Amino acid sequence: MDIKLKIAQMLMFAFHGQEYNEQLKFLIEELKIGGVVHFGRNIDNVSQVINLNEDIIKNSSIKPFIALDQEGGAVLRVMHGITSLPGAMALASGDIDKIEEICYYVGLELAALGFNINLAPVGDVNNNPYNPVINSRSYSDDPAIVANLAMKAFKGFNKANLITTMKHFLGHGDTNVDSHIGLPCVNKSKKELEELELVPFRNAIENGINGIMTSHILYPAYDEKFPATLSKNIITELLKNELGFKGLIMTDSLTMGAIWTNFSLEEILVNSVCAGVDILTFCGKASMDEQKLIFDTFVHLVENNKIPITRIEESYNKIIRYKQSLPHINKLYPFMLKQDLAKLLQEKSICLIKDKNRLIPICENDTLILFPKIKIVTLVDDLNKQISLKDYLDCEEIIYDVDTNIDNIVDCVKSYSKVVLCTYNVKLDDYQNRLYRSLDKGKTIVVALRSPYDYLYLKPSSYILLFEATKLSLQTLAKALRGKIKITGKVKIKMEEYG
Repeated sequence: MDIKLKIAQMLMFAFHGQEYNEQLKFLIEELKIGGVVHFGRNIDNVSQVINLNEDIIKNSSIKPFIALDQEGGAVLRVMHGITSLPGAMALASGDIDKIEEICYYVGLELAALGFNINLAPVGDVNNNPYNPVINSRSYSDDPAIVANLAMKAFKGFNKANLITTMKHFLGHGDTNVDSHIGLPCVNKSKKELEELELVPFRNAIENGINGIMTSHILYPAYDEKFPATLSKNIITELLKNELGFKGLIMTDSLTMGAIWTNFSLEEILVNSVCAGVDILTFCGKASMDEQKLIFDTFVHLVENNKIPITRIEESYNKIIRYKQSLPHINKLYPFMLKQDLAKLLQEKSICLIKDKNRLIPICENDTLILFPKIKIVTLVDDLNKQISLKDYLDCEEIIYDVDTNIDNIVDCVKSYSKVVLCTYNVKLDDYQNRLYRSLDKGKTIVVALRSPYDYLYLKPSSYILLFEATKLSLQTLAKALRGKIKITGKVKIKMEEYG
């Protein structure tokens, strides 16, 4: 077989548009790449996605990998028309015995849409409260909990015949740099990494996980020069040889700042392939010119013996084996089949950390909502539109952001007996912090819409954790604030350490 075709099978690209267009025709029919990854921009509704994925499959000479990040919570690509999936920390705080079940049914619906790879679950142990990118995408700061719950999730997805790529090997939880922007470094000993970061991945491998995504993080204990994605010490020696992983190894997007701004394209291609990676993913601006350059450079490096053909053959053969068992699109599948279960799990996930002044339940006609204008805090998020709590509560509401006049809000607050201040990833002395300091603490309920660690900056006396700002989570919050459901969630991080 033409070596170019085998090289192409190792490439996965992002694309623009919501239909089979010129770019997809170029990627699928001319370059014959092995797979594509969808983002929110590619997805409008169930019928559109089915038609798009059918066209991608129909025009591929070899059945393609079609991937997306359907982690749950703040990281969802398909937001409407299928069963909702709460995020990792939300699921961990509620009925953990239902995690495999909800992931199974969500997996069936993803397969019915035409997807065959879910870039989930997150296996990172978020033991750094200042982590800017993982945070509530992780199940816990306890490696044993993460190992157990991530296993439940991937077993559910795998049962639905999806390839499940646990991420981000060998752990992105103890970083204070977002690898979309810079190159994080986890400067721990091998023993420390073994006892924390590696626990969920080792457990997943022992229980049959079929895919792992590498991280763009430097671990000097294993490799002082190259981050995990480009490191043979980590990918081949540790992941494949020591841990015994024999499944698909794919990269996080190689256009992320940690890699793209620190290494040349040739260095990225040579080192990732020689390290032992099977699928090289490129997202970023996803331009056709850049994608052609990546493909041509890859071919040139193989033809000039800078990348051994044996590595191409090894990954190609593995890819084909997995593609032979991919699920088919079932357009008659009943979507939203387990939405009632999703609602139940969301209700069980909400956590009341404290309510010193007994402000819950609220009276809607005497409560003011302060709701942040939500902006993407990391490039993995996919927010389609501004939603707010007022959609589900009959209360007055002010949408605030960095330009909002705090004095005006303080004057408005005087007319209400209670205030619900919703926050989204508070930072030291940011506008959310300044707003809270200006409010009457005795009548203010703080609701963390994503990060439980907002507590570090605010130290509120009434504090609720929601973990994600989705339609379903805000509906749940509204019920809880009105006293219509009992708040029973138990967060799986050590909140007592933060007061």
